Amino acid sequence: MTTWSVMLKRRRLGSVEEGFIKCLQIGDLFALGGRVVRLIDTGVQEAFVERADGQLPTIPRWNAAKMPLTSGVARAVRQLRADLAYQLRRESDAVCVDWLVEQYQISLANAQAMVEQFRAQLAVSDVPTGDSMLIELYRDDDFSHYFFHALIGRSANDALSRIVAWRMKNRSGGNALVTIDDSGFLLTLRRFQELTLEDWRLCFEREGAEEDLRLALRGSELVKWQFRGVAQTGLMVPRNYPGDQRTRKQMHWSTETIFRVLEAHEPDHPLLEEAYRQATQIFLDAEEANAFLDRVQHFDWQLRELPVVSPFSFPIYASKIKETMMLEDPTVAVERIYRELYARVRQIATGNDLRTTATTR
Repeated sequence: MTTWSVMLKRRRLGSVEEGFIKCLQIGDLFALGGRVVRLIDTGVQEAFVERADGQLPTIPRWNAAKMPLTSGVARAVRQLRADLAYQLRRESDAVCVDWLVEQYQISLANAQAMVEQFRAQLAVSDVPTGDSMLIELYRDDDFSHYFFHALIGRSANDALSRIVAWRMKNRSGGNALVTIDDSGFLLTLRRFQELTLEDWRLCFEREGAEEDLRLALRGSELVKWQFRGVAQTGLMVPRNYPGDQRTRKQMHWSTETIFRVLEAHEPDHPLLEEAYRQATQIFLDAEEANAFLDRVQHFDWQLRELPVVSPFSFPIYASKIKETMMLEDPTVAVERIYRELYARVRQIATGNDLRTTATTR
């Protein structure tokens, strides 16, 4: 994959893959070379940044290698969650382990691990199922972490999180750190940006979702990256002149110039429209995100304020906190933090800490 140079003033700070750049838009913060920087402009295979010392990165870099969850597997996981949560509310752990082994033909060790995790989740929160929308709020230092449990796959959650983050920005101001996963997404906000359950429900309205996603993508590297291929296919940017083969850098410069002109003066140009279509339907799964917005209107909604990150939210949280680990090995640090959080969960489960609160609508 093509790499881009990251330029801090006139000095080359490092390089990143093109796949990472296409997830950015102007103003985004990311970590590179042990420091946080802000994207201020892009050129031909160059990204221009400025220092943003002491600020929180808004783009995690740790999810690129994960395989996406298919819709069929997502449905099966939702059904498993609902069935096991129902069993745990009625039966002992031993009975639930036997039920898992028999029903799903898994090993005893895997069944015990699943029951332990589900029991821990129920101790601090609830198990998100196919007919409920669970939002968990965990506060640390100056930040509020909102975990949205939407098991619809990474590509759909990528689209959904952009819509929700855009609407949140219009309501409370300021940007959010967005972290996506197959099982949901995380928005990390400042305390002044906190919203009520009713406000969050309004951010999930189906009406206007397509337009809000387009507005959220405007100026993003994702659309610009898609436009390069569209412009070449549409012969707006020829790959070669007769007797003269153009370099990749020359083609990038041409498409960059045309893209900026069309965005500013002809935003409804057919080739630009096609770039947006490919961004939302190929890289993102806007169709599944919109289908979820239709379904979620009929769900039972919960906003739970937790004293600790729940077991179901920890994988998303781990992706986020890795960005701030400059000195400690991320794998070792995540394992350490997980054990510390799990110890807190056990305290809550045994009644030694009952500060979990819930708001249900």
